[in-house]
Amino acid sequence: MGKGGEAKPEPGALKRRIERHPRLEPIPKVLYEDAATNVPSTPYYDALNRRVDEIVAKARAVAKEPEIHILVAGDGALVYPNRIVWLPWVMGAVAGYLCTTAPSLRAFLWMLPAMYLGYDFYSGVLHVALDDPKNMQGVKSYILFQGCLEFQWHHAIPYDGASKPFIACCADLNIIVLILMVLNCGLLGYTSGTRAALTGLKLFFAYFGQYCHRAAHTPKSKRPQWVQFLQSTGFMTPQAKHNGHHRPPHDENFCLIGKMDPAVNGLIKLCGTNDWVWFGLWLGLSCCDVALVHRGLACVAPGLFP
Repeated sequence: MGKGGEAKPEPGALKRRIERHPRLEPIPKVLYEDAATNVPSTPYYDALNRRVDEIVAKARAVAKEPEIHILVAGDGALVYPNRIVWLPWVMGAVAGYLCTTAPSLRAFLWMLPAMYLGYDFYSGVLHVALDDPKNMQGVKSYILFQGCLEFQWHHAIPYDGASKPFIACCADLNIIVLILMVLNCGLLGYTSGTRAALTGLKLFFAYFGQYCHRAAHTPKSKRPQWVQFLQSTGFMTPQAKHNGHHRPPHDENFCLIGKMDPAVNGLIKLCGTNDWVWFGLWLGLSCCDVALVHRGLACVAPGLFP
């Protein structure tokens, strides 16, 4: 005990506070200070986090100014936390129900290509935001921190998604899926009809996007023939095309399915990479992309989409 009965600081605590890298100051440590309590319990998460430790140690030894995702991991952030792998099944069931409320089979068939493209565009916008280190600090970090951390580490460990079961890749979306379901079904009231069915399709295409991304990092010998065929036709992002995104400066081809890459690439050239612009675009799409797709469909096929 210290003077006046006060407890002495833990050994090394003061030293750790002093040695925290200045570039970490804008990043609230409260976002990950309890990360150690969420220790992964599966071999694939353990292996990935061990690889993170190896990369952090090597970077600290050779780099004067490590990248921010290296600094954060070295500061105690858990890059690959354990995820609830049964939740995607529950969300999939909810999405399936929402799809059954489509006004007609014909209308549903129209919705498939519309949301296939709509979600792909959404994935590209979100990917641009998550790849920006500036979104790991300040007020935006309270929403995007963990997603940014994992996406930026994905450039250092590109096989991370392919090294774990597909259901675990779907579970990576648990938080964003829950937020979007509450927003669309709860606050916006999309519980039946065209917008509800589009919401369900958006979730299914989000999981499909995860599969496309995982397949793009899976060796050819381990990819089924049907996957290779869909990649060769461009229905799923081809491995060679996606590998181009992983070559510095990582400034194009952000979409997970790949069809909307030209649109997102064009937006980057038009709007630049200002973090607030892309954060705002992502928030806007999260709130109104389903409504926008609905309006577009209603214009193309009047009367089919009440």
